[in-house]
Amino acid sequence: MAEFLVSKLAEAVVSQAVQRISDLLLYEAPSLATVKIDRLETWLVRLRTPLRPISSKFAPPTEKLFTSESFAIKSAPSKKSSEAFVNGGRGKTTLAKRVYNDVDVKKHFDCCAWIFISQQYGIRDLLSEIIIQVGSQFRRKGKIDRKEILEKWKKTDRRELLEKLIQDERERLKVAKDHELIDRLKRELQEERYLVVLDDIWSIDAWNTMRNAFPKGKIGSKIVFTTRNKEVAVIADPYSPPIEPPFLTDRESWELLHQKAFPKSIFPQHDCPQGLENIGKEMVQKCGGLPLAIVTLGGLLRTKNSLDGWKRVQRNVNSHLVKSKAQQKYGVEEILALSYHDLPYNLKPCFLYLGSFSEYWEIPKGKLIRLWIAEGFIQTERSEVEETLEEVAERYLEELIDRCVVQVGRSDHNGTGVKVCRMHDLMRDFCVSKAKEDNFFEIIEQPEMNMTTSIFSRRIAVHLGSHFGTQQFHSQLRSVLWSDVYNCPNTSLLRNKKFRLLRVLELGSARHKRPLRKMPIELGNLVHLRYLGLRNAEISELPHSIGNLQSLHTLDLRMKMLAYSLPESVSRLIRLRHLFLPDFRHTTDLSWSRCRFGMENLTNIQTLKHIRAESLIKYGMVLKLTNLQSLVIQFKSIPEARLVIKSPTFRVGRLRSLEMYMQNENAFPSLEPLSHCHLLSKLCLAGKIRSGGSSDHCLRFLPGSLTKLILRYSEIKQEGIEVMEKLLHNLRFLLLGYDSYSESEMFFSANGFPKLETLQLFGLFQLDNWQMEEGSMPSLKRLDVEYIPKLRVFPHGLMYVTTLQELNVVRMNRFKDRLQVIDGNEGADYYKVRHIPSVSFLNISV
Repeated sequence: MAEFLVSKLAEAVVSQAVQRISDLLLYEAPSLATVKIDRLETWLVRLRTPLRPISSKFAPPTEKLFTSESFAIKSAPSKKSSEAFVNGGRGKTTLAKRVYNDVDVKKHFDCCAWIFISQQYGIRDLLSEIIIQVGSQFRRKGKIDRKEILEKWKKTDRRELLEKLIQDERERLKVAKDHELIDRLKRELQEERYLVVLDDIWSIDAWNTMRNAFPKGKIGSKIVFTTRNKEVAVIADPYSPPIEPPFLTDRESWELLHQKAFPKSIFPQHDCPQGLENIGKEMVQKCGGLPLAIVTLGGLLRTKNSLDGWKRVQRNVNSHLVKSKAQQKYGVEEILALSYHDLPYNLKPCFLYLGSFSEYWEIPKGKLIRLWIAEGFIQTERSEVEETLEEVAERYLEELIDRCVVQVGRSDHNGTGVKVCRMHDLMRDFCVSKAKEDNFFEIIEQPEMNMTTSIFSRRIAVHLGSHFGTQQFHSQLRSVLWSDVYNCPNTSLLRNKKFRLLRVLELGSARHKRPLRKMPIELGNLVHLRYLGLRNAEISELPHSIGNLQSLHTLDLRMKMLAYSLPESVSRLIRLRHLFLPDFRHTTDLSWSRCRFGMENLTNIQTLKHIRAESLIKYGMVLKLTNLQSLVIQFKSIPEARLVIKSPTFRVGRLRSLEMYMQNENAFPSLEPLSHCHLLSKLCLAGKIRSGGSSDHCLRFLPGSLTKLILRYSEIKQEGIEVMEKLLHNLRFLLLGYDSYSESEMFFSANGFPKLETLQLFGLFQLDNWQMEEGSMPSLKRLDVEYIPKLRVFPHGLMYVTTLQELNVVRMNRFKDRLQVIDGNEGADYYKVRHIPSVSFLNISV
C-alpha cells in the first residue's frame, strides 16, 4: 500500500513538478521501508512542470529534485510541515492541486483542506475556512439536526443541502472569538490524520500567526506550503530544504508551445509548417523554460495563422524578453504583457475586469457575462447571424480562454462550455497592475488600506471589510462591487451624489453590523444602473423608487431576511433581461416569488428564476415571455401547469434551461410542448409524471438535446427508464432523486445512456433490486448512491463499467464491509468495484 501511494504521488508529479509534496507519506508507517528506490526514480524520471498535462516522454533529471535519502524512513513527530519553493509561473499550485485531488491521496487522509493565503490575509477567515472544510459536521459524525435536514432534503439535492448547511456554519463562525476558532480547529483535527495545503504564502508571518492552531493529529498528518518566497520555506522548516525543479528543456519547451499553438481540436493534423517551426523554436528559448510563459506565448501564436503574423510576434519577443536566468521573473511578466497588448481592443476591458474578482475565487460565467454587458463592454456586431449580447460575450470569453489568458475552472453540463473560469495568480497580478496603471479599477483588500489612489478610479471592488468615507470615491463612480464584506457601509451612502452615475452595484454577501430594514429611497436616483446584485445581502425591503431604474438589465434578489413582496413599480423596468427572485425552496415567505406586480412590459426577460405560475397567469404573461432562455417556476395546480407549458414560451423553442416544481402532489400534464424545445439542455422536474407504456409515456416528449436531467417526486416506473434510454443519447448527467422511482426493481440495459458521465440516485425508498446489463452506461465516470434503505446489493454489471472513476455511498453503512477490503479480507461485493479508483462512504446520521 505504501509503495502504491508513493507511486501515485510521483505519477501526479509527472505532469507538473514544482511542489515538494512527495514527503506526504514520509512518516506514514514502517512498511514504507519496503519502497523500491529504483521504481521511485523511474517515476521521478518523468517529472515535468507545464500548467496542463503534456506528453509523458519529457524527462528532466531527477538528481536536482529528490535523492534516495529523501524517502528514507526515520523516526519523526506525527506532524510535519512541508514546503516547496518555485519561482512564479512554474506550476506550484497546479501540481499541488493534482496531488491534493488524487483519489488515493484523499483515501490516505481522514480530512483535507485547501486554503489560499492572499497577500492581505485575515487570520479569522483562514481559520474559519479550514474548520468548514475539515468540519466533521459535514463529513462523518453526523451532528446535524434530524428534523432540519429531513425537511431541507425533501426540497433540494445533497449538493445544495450541504452548501446551505455550510453557509449557515459560516455565519456561526463569524461571531466566534479568535481563541474559540483556534480551539474548535484543534478539536476537529486532534484525532484525525489530516492534510492541509496552504497555497501561496507570501510571508513567514502568515505561518507564524496560525501554526499553533494545528495539533499533532494522527501519525501521517501533513501541512503543505506553496510559496514564491524561498525564505518562507527555509524559515518554516530549516531541516527540509525546499525543492527547485529544473526548467523545461528546449525540446520540452517547443513541444508545449506546439501543443498550445496548434491544438488538435482546431488543427486535427497537429502539424506546424516548417517556416513557423524555426521561428517558434527561437521564440520559445526566450521563455527560459517557464511553463506559464510558454503557454501564454502559445495562446498568442494560436491567433496568428501566417508567417508574417509569427514574425511580428517574434520581433516583439526579441524586443521585450531577456533570457538571463537572473531575470526570469521579468521574462514571465513581459510575455504576459505581450499577450495583453496583442488582444483586440474589444477584449482588453473584458480581460482587465477579471482582476476585480478576488484572487481565490472561481468566476461564474453567467455573472461575468452579465457584468460585462452592464459595463458596456459588449456590443453587437454586424453579421449574417444575429447574436444576442450574451452570445457575443460568451464568444469573447471563449477567445480569452483560447489565448490562454483565462483558464477553465469547471465545464458546464454540456461538457463543452464553461461554467466557471479563473486566472493564474501571476496573470491576475499583471491584470490588477495594468488595471491600476490605467485607472481602470481599484481593489480594496484590507481594512487599513490607504484609498487615496482610488479617487482616480471609476470602478471599485471591495473584498474585505474597510472603513472609509465616500469623500474618497471618484466623483463619477461607475461601478461598486462589495463581496464577502463583514462591515459593509450602510446603504445610506447611496444618497451620495457621487453614486449617481453608477452602472453596476453589487452588494452580494455583504454583511452589516445591524440588519438593514430596507434600501433607501435614493436607490431610485441611480437611473444609469444596469446591474443590481443583492444576492445573500441582508435586506428585507426595496423602495418603490426602484421603478426609476429604466436601464436595469439584471436584478438579482436572491436575498435573506425576506419580509415583503416586490413593489409594483418593478413592472416599469422594461429593459430587464435577468430577474432572480428568492428561491421558493428555501424561504417560508412566498410573497416575493408571487411578484405582485404587472409583468406586461417585461417582454425582454431571458432569465426568470423562482417565479410562481399564478403571477404569470394573473398578469397575462404566459403569452408574452417568448425570449425566455432560462426559467425556474412553481405550480400549485395542474391547470396552472397546463396553461404555462402550452404557452408560446415553450413552443418558440428558445429555452435552454428549465426547472418546474409541482406542489400538492399533483402530476404534470402532458409534456408534449417540450418536444419543440430543441435547444433545451438542462431540465429539472419535481413532481409526479404520468406513467404508461413505453409508447405512451409522458417522458417520450423529452428533447434529445438534453445533457442534464433531474427528477424528483416523479414516481416513474421501469418503462420510464426504458423511454429515457432510447431518447436521451446526449445525456451526460442524470439525477433520480427523492421518490423519483416507485418500483422495487430497476434495470439499465446494454447500450443505454451512451454518453452518461454522472449518475446520482438518492431517496428511492421502494427500490430493492437494481440491475445493470454489461455495456450499460459505457461512459460513466461518477456514481453517487444515497439512502436507498431497501437496496439489497449493488448491481453485478458495475464490474463492466470500466470508465467509472468515483463511487460515493452515502448513509448506507451496511455496504461498507461488502464493498471494501478490511484486514486483508475482500467484502462480498468487492469484485464489483475493485476497478474503481475512488470508493468512499459518508454517514450523515439523521
